[in-house]
Amino acid sequence: MTAPDTSPSGLVSSYVDLLRRHPAQPDAAVSFISDALPLRGKNPCALLLSPHPDDECLAGALPLRLKREQGWQIINIAVTLGSKTDHRPARLGELARACAVLGFDAFTPATMGFDDVTEAARAADRAAWQKKAARIAELVGHYKPQAIFMPHAQDAHPTHIGTHLLGMDALALQPVEFSCAVVETEYWQPNPSPNLMIGVGAADAATLLSALACHAGEVARNPYDVRFPAYLIDNVRRGSERVGGAGAPSADMDFAMLYRYGLWKSGRFMPSALGRIIGAGDLLKEILSG
Repeated sequence: MTAPDTSPSGLVSSYVDLLRRHPAQPDAAVSFISDALPLRGKNPCALLLSPHPDDECLAGALPLRLKREQGWQIINIAVTLGSKTDHRPARLGELARACAVLGFDAFTPATMGFDDVTEAARAADRAAWQKKAARIAELVGHYKPQAIFMPHAQDAHPTHIGTHLLGMDALALQPVEFSCAVVETEYWQPNPSPNLMIGVGAADAATLLSALACHAGEVARNPYDVRFPAYLIDNVRRGSERVGGAGAPSADMDFAMLYRYGLWKSGRFMPSALGRIIGAGDLLKEILSG
């Protein structure tokens, strides 16, 4: 057997070769996604506020582990189906396939998702925005989730920032006694203060990648599915010191996602003061037990 080429040029060539190998789309039995509410199960429940179809994959490591390891029901709320109205039916079908791969329930808060979920839209038409916030608040009140996932406030993409504002406005409409975990996700821009690094095992990384490949239209435009493992790898580099502390040794994991988590209580978000690094084989009940 020929020994692998570990020279810098050999390693770079291997990476380039991987970037030319696109993941195959999986076979997945799907059901049509509509604006009919999924049934609330008996197990703990989390709502995933996804700005676009594909964000359930790009931010889905912790929800996937909660479902797989603790039996949580994960309900992905597709806040929008993208800005191009003629692409929305196709993106809805891709979303159905991706959620079938992940085992998530999927739901659109309007027939083809919301329009104009941005900070600018929030400022320009408060009445229209309040209707959207009230709809998300209705879902929170219906499901009474133990956790809500949403992008962080500086996630660079206008709809990601808008989804954060929408989620927070919806939480502010809950009764004062309502509480749940809030987990901020990141993709377009790193969270400036992550406090949670979740290890992603090889099998979960493959599941997330398989689901991401279902979004065929988007990855044809920009093949971020091929680069997704590299994103998970780089999160280990960043998270080891951003969560573990400057100068900390690298965490013993190959893949990870970073989050900022805390508690919504008494009408406001209170981030945890503790940084946690949870390996792929560690128990999640240390942070979220339902």
